[in-house]
Amino acid sequence: MSASTTERVRAGSRPPADDRPTERSDVPSPWVVALAPLPVLIAALSMRPLVQGTLWWVSGVVFTAVLVGVVLAVRRRAPGVRFIALVTTLVLGSCVAAVVNDVHPLGWLDRGGALGEALAAIRLNPAPLLQTDAVRLVVTVAIGWVAGVSLFLAAVAPTVALAAVPALVVLIVPGVVTGQPAPAVLVVLVGAAFLGLLWLSVRPVQRAFPATVVGAVGLVVAVGLPALVPLNASWLSGVTGSLQSPIQPGRPGTLLELGRDLRQPNELEVLRYRTADGQPEYLKLADLDEFGTGDWVPTVTDASTSDTADQQQWAVGVNPRLASRGDLTVRVTGLSSNYLPVPAGAVSVESQSTNLDLARWRWMGDSNTIRSTGPTTQRGSTYEVFGASTSSGEYLDAIAASGILGRAGSRGFSQPSAAQLRTDLSLPQDLPRDIRTTAERVAGSAQGDYGKARALEQWFRSDLFTYSETAPVEQGYDGDSMDVIDTFLRVREGYCVHFASSMAVMARSLGIPSRIAVGYRASSEQTEDGEYTVSNRQLHSWPELYIRGAGWVSFEPTPNSDAAAQAGTESSATPAPAPSETPLPAPGETETDQATATPTPSGSAAPGAAAASDRPGAGPAGVLVGLVLLLAVLVAPGLVRAMRRRQRLAAIRAGRSPAVQAWREVLDDVADHGDAPGVAPPDDPAAAARTARAVLGRLSGTLPPAVLPHLRTVVDAVDVERFAPDGAAAVDGTALRRAVLEARVALDASVPRARVVRSRLFPPSLLPSSAWSHEGRRRRAA
Repeated sequence: MSASTTERVRAGSRPPADDRPTERSDVPSPWVVALAPLPVLIAALSMRPLVQGTLWWVSGVVFTAVLVGVVLAVRRRAPGVRFIALVTTLVLGSCVAAVVNDVHPLGWLDRGGALGEALAAIRLNPAPLLQTDAVRLVVTVAIGWVAGVSLFLAAVAPTVALAAVPALVVLIVPGVVTGQPAPAVLVVLVGAAFLGLLWLSVRPVQRAFPATVVGAVGLVVAVGLPALVPLNASWLSGVTGSLQSPIQPGRPGTLLELGRDLRQPNELEVLRYRTADGQPEYLKLADLDEFGTGDWVPTVTDASTSDTADQQQWAVGVNPRLASRGDLTVRVTGLSSNYLPVPAGAVSVESQSTNLDLARWRWMGDSNTIRSTGPTTQRGSTYEVFGASTSSGEYLDAIAASGILGRAGSRGFSQPSAAQLRTDLSLPQDLPRDIRTTAERVAGSAQGDYGKARALEQWFRSDLFTYSETAPVEQGYDGDSMDVIDTFLRVREGYCVHFASSMAVMARSLGIPSRIAVGYRASSEQTEDGEYTVSNRQLHSWPELYIRGAGWVSFEPTPNSDAAAQAGTESSATPAPAPSETPLPAPGETETDQATATPTPSGSAAPGAAAASDRPGAGPAGVLVGLVLLLAVLVAPGLVRAMRRRQRLAAIRAGRSPAVQAWREVLDDVADHGDAPGVAPPDDPAAAARTARAVLGRLSGTLPPAVLPHLRTVVDAVDVERFAPDGAAAVDGTALRRAVLEARVALDASVPRARVVRSRLFPPSLLPSSAWSHEGRRRRAA
């Protein structure tokens, strides 16, 4: 026997000290830990179209840096310690982020508090969201927890090849919400960070290459899928039996989508309605009033502060003395929309069907439109809507000619806010000069805002312009941008999108606030029982201009044609006044009266949250629930371990494989107290046996002497159970159970009190690792 072999036998089959690795094989590289969340942080920049500003991203980076620092500090410890440190830092870091954002520490878990407010804002508002404290907190915590998943996969599991999966999820989210793929620069940067992480973690080419292929395919799918199959794909209407409206919360290019829907070859019915006076009516889905970037989009508003649609509201910007009533009953037959079709001046809605819950729909700011908090319109949804609206025509012409319109001022009706009117006047800085000069030339010597608006409307409806849905596409100027408008004014061929956007922009250049209404034009198709039918071919857009004294006035610049046959837009000579039971103010009311009568918008986060917040103690209840959940998370590992130990002791007492159960229990106790079987030396003859006695041989040099007799008792029982003729019947269950109990007592006495507490509360033996099995840690293939 060689000297080295003899020395190894004397040392209890342990490898010489100089043969031991300086660092365990499961200890992650510091570079892997530092770079693991980098793909997530880069991918998080793709959420900029969803949330305004960048402070949420900066705070997410700070949160992630703290996580990385903690994991680096404990990376040489056991995987269980790393996991506990990571989860603890995530929970404490989230509480600190809540306090920094002026929210109670568990607000990120409280659906009645900050979390509820943020979820309501995400659900109710189009992108980009206003960066409130609640939204910033939730986004920051989300980035931190997703980065934590990457750290877990890279530093605890460890499966570094999957560490990029959280980044792919982050890249997908903005594409699903907006329908636009993530920027190519971010995709390249995420891919580069992922490949660098792979290179640091799996150097052999035969491992890195397939992981690289999988990662590249995942990136392509994550980025390309929203672009190839957008959520509002038109072909989905043939599958679902419903037609999606062209406007959706947070999606740009509404007017362009409207044009595409108009050019669909198939005509599909979307709804039917019946009016109180038997006359056809325009139905509006939403208003587009922001044009500062050169693309018409709705104003970003916090819908969580708006009243639910089952409540009446004051009509904003509607003068009841000049408006005509628009009461009607609508029945949805094929429209899938997050916006409810209503007349321009709607003030009250009543559901007539069980599949339309108006508590989940909300009034949208000053536009008198209604949007859902989640559901879309369903086939068969029926509702009755009341209101009044004002349109250009002979009646307003006569009022303006008499001079009464200009002197009416804002008395007797609610005006939009000054900030909203400033938004409705904003124009891009690089507005083409031709647009402004054309507007001034057309307005000419017309008197007042209404006179100038009528001059623009009649100019567009003259023989100078031609209605065409194909010319803009064929000649390359389809859409609503400034260049498109400039080209349209020269070519003078287009459809409602071009007429509406051109008139709205020209009105703003003349100092008249304007916005674009998107919905359905008045129908000319009527059934025998008096219902008007509306199809996708009647999708329409028209401008609404704010005229002092009249409020929001609808104009129709699109000329008559076979493709866009318009119903009469002239107001009746004697508009019917609003009945007293509606919220429209009476003509004699003053501005002060109106301010007093106007209801205060609800400040709740959502319908459900509003009900909860109105109840006493709703806030403390949310905090209590959060504390209970946190306590449950903290005590769950200890409870699971205690139940497992109890089951094993019961099995020993009942004689069900008592020796094997006892061996598993003492090995778990050893692991919980900070020891492990370890990796067998490559030249250890006992390693091939893979038996309990071989594991005991490797543990004998690391465990306290007081523990070894109890482990030998258990190992002897394992041999008896396996090889004795009587098997488990030959094992002394009482002695075996006593050995298991005394082994834990000896282990407790050999370690500090803090480690004993950790072994009970956060036992490492629960981790899914083969290191704690009776066979020892499986060696990696060479």
